[in-house]
Amino acid sequence: MRLLFIIESLGGGGAEHALVNLMPALRRRGHHCEVAVLWPPYELAGTLEEMGVRVHRLKVRHRWSAVEATLKIAALARRRRCDVLHSHLFFANIYTALSKIGAPGPRRAVSFHDVVYDIYPAHGAWQKLRKSLDSRLMRHGMDGYSAVSHAVAAHFTEQLGLAPVRVIPNAFPIEKLRPLADVQRGAVLTDYQFSAEDFVIVIPARLVPSKGHRFFIEALEILRARQLCPKALILGHGPLAEALADEVKQRRLDDQIIFCGRIPQEKLLPIIQVADAVVLPSTHEGFGLAPAEAMALETPVLASRVGGLVDLIEDGVSGLMVPPGDAQALADGIAQLMADVALRQRLGRAGRQRIVEHFSAEAVAAQWEDFYRDLLAPLDAARD
Repeated sequence: MRLLFIIESLGGGGAEHALVNLMPALRRRGHHCEVAVLWPPYELAGTLEEMGVRVHRLKVRHRWSAVEATLKIAALARRRRCDVLHSHLFFANIYTALSKIGAPGPRRAVSFHDVVYDIYPAHGAWQKLRKSLDSRLMRHGMDGYSAVSHAVAAHFTEQLGLAPVRVIPNAFPIEKLRPLADVQRGAVLTDYQFSAEDFVIVIPARLVPSKGHRFFIEALEILRARQLCPKALILGHGPLAEALADEVKQRRLDDQIIFCGRIPQEKLLPIIQVADAVVLPSTHEGFGLAPAEAMALETPVLASRVGGLVDLIEDGVSGLMVPPGDAQALADGIAQLMADVALRQRLGRAGRQRIVEHFSAEAVAAQWEDFYRDLLAPLDAARD
């Protein structure tokens, strides 16, 4: 099959990394893969091109340049003789759907990555118009729907009236995501003024309300009252950076929490590997790329029982889960991990096993292959 993936940009987001993770496995299965990017950044384009995946930089001038984007996608689809156009993220989705007018031949599929209308409810006139546009274009311009978790599938079924939405999780390159023997815990932590004796928690998530950082900060204050003082590295950037830093100072936790900003992937994975735990206190989560990577590296994960994290983690088996927005429960979970080395080791081993068995790139690529075949079946039947 000739597959063209359309995405807004190739920055360091979860959807972008998930796409990059999947490409080698699809190519090994004999499929021709190309990627069209609407606008910068093109951070991951070089990684794709090193794999042999052609990247088309469409250089659309503005996010709402609908005519320009639609015409460029349609022209590319005709020129590359694509069998399937597969879009990711809002603008790529709507422009791929609109391009059906100029290039009706290829089948079109969309991947949904988050519970966006729960995080940003359509209350105002503009939000309602945008949601209505999304619904109409997805129902009339797309031939198949997929979601990265059951929570995301249910969300888009309810919010946009789509059915059926097939659940296909994000994929992970197991051969690359494995604990490295030469990573020295002390050396990694020294860069952040922590010692190998500290209990170190990592939160790898954008600094936005849905990631629940404020509940983690509150949980650390609860733990300090119990004479428990774990250290924490908050990795990521976002609009809440200043407000969260101020809250940490006000609660006098700045000797325990360090904000590291955005960390490149090659530095992120060693940090996660040497951490004692990865914590995701999200209130909404489509899937959770970072906790899955932590599980693959055998780092125990404590996460909210919400969204796609429920698909990812078996509570008490491959990780620990607590109710979302509950700082007390989060503090109790952290204290449990701090007190029990054997528990951390068991969760780490089981976490990697779960990723290997259910979320490897090869296993997920096989699911996509079936999805594409079902998508093309009506065309094949018509030709017969």
